[in-house]
Amino acid sequence: MMIEKIFSFIFGAVIGSFLNVCIWRLPKDLSIVKPFSFCPKCNTPIKWYDNVPILSFIILGGKCRSCKEKISKRYPVVEAITAVMFLLLYAKLGLGADFFKYIFFFSLLILVSFIDIDYHAIPVYLCFIGIAAGLTISAVDTLNYLRMGFFDWKGIPFVKALWALIFGFGFSYMFKFFGDIFVGLYLALRKKESIEGETEALGLGDVDFMGMAGIFLGIKLCVLTFFLAPFFALVYAVFAIIFKKSHLLPYLPYLSLGALAAFFWGDKILRLVIMQ
Repeated sequence: MMIEKIFSFIFGAVIGSFLNVCIWRLPKDLSIVKPFSFCPKCNTPIKWYDNVPILSFIILGGKCRSCKEKISKRYPVVEAITAVMFLLLYAKLGLGADFFKYIFFFSLLILVSFIDIDYHAIPVYLCFIGIAAGLTISAVDTLNYLRMGFFDWKGIPFVKALWALIFGFGFSYMFKFFGDIFVGLYLALRKKESIEGETEALGLGDVDFMGMAGIFLGIKLCVLTFFLAPFFALVYAVFAIIFKKSHLLPYLPYLSLGALAAFFWGDKILRLVIMQ
C-alpha cells in the first residue's frame, strides 16, 4: 500500500515534469520530443541529475547550473500539483484501469489550465485529443459491457459518453451564445470599445473543454463543474476588473478546479444542495 502511494506520487512528479515541457513548447509549435530539456535562458542542455522533478529545483536553489538565471517557480509547482493529484486519484480509485483513465484526464486539465493562464487560449487540438481518448476508452468499456451479457442501450458506456459529449458541447455553447450577447450589450451601453476576446463570455476552448469533461465525468458532474467554476473564478475576476480594468480572465483553470471538485466531492455537494 505504501509502496503504491510512493509510486503514484513519484509517477505524478515525473508526468508533471513532462507537462512542463508541453506547457512551454506546444503554444510555440515546438516538438515535445526533441531536443531534450534545455534552459530557456541560455539554451544549455539540462543533465539528467539536474532534471529530477521538484528535488533539482531545491538543490539548485531555483537557478540554472550553467547561467545562474532564475528558474520559474512554475516548474516545481506543476510537478507538485501533478504528484499530489496522482496520489489523490490513487486514494480514490486504487491502482487500476480507472486510475490511469483519470490521470490522463486530470493531466490534460493541468496542461490546458497553465497554457490558458499564459495565452488566454489553448491549441485547439488538446481538448479534441481528450475527447478522442475518452470515446476510445468508452468503446473498450462497451466491449467489456456487452461481453458480460448486458444489452440495455441506456447503460452502454459509449452511448453514455456520446450523449455526455453532446450535452457538454450544447450546454456550454448555449451559455456562450447568450453570454456573448449580454457582454456585448454591456459594453455597448457603457460605450466602451472592445478588445479581442472581451466580447466573449466563454471561449470556444471552454466549450470544447466542457464536451471533454462530459465524457469523463458524465452529464450530472459536467453540469456541476460548470456551476462550480464561477465560485473559483470570483476572487480573480474582482481583482482583474478593479485593478486591471479588464473583463478578460483565463477561465480554463477554474473549469478545471470545478471538474476536480465535482469528481472528488460531487455527490456530497449535490446531496447538500438537494437537502437545502
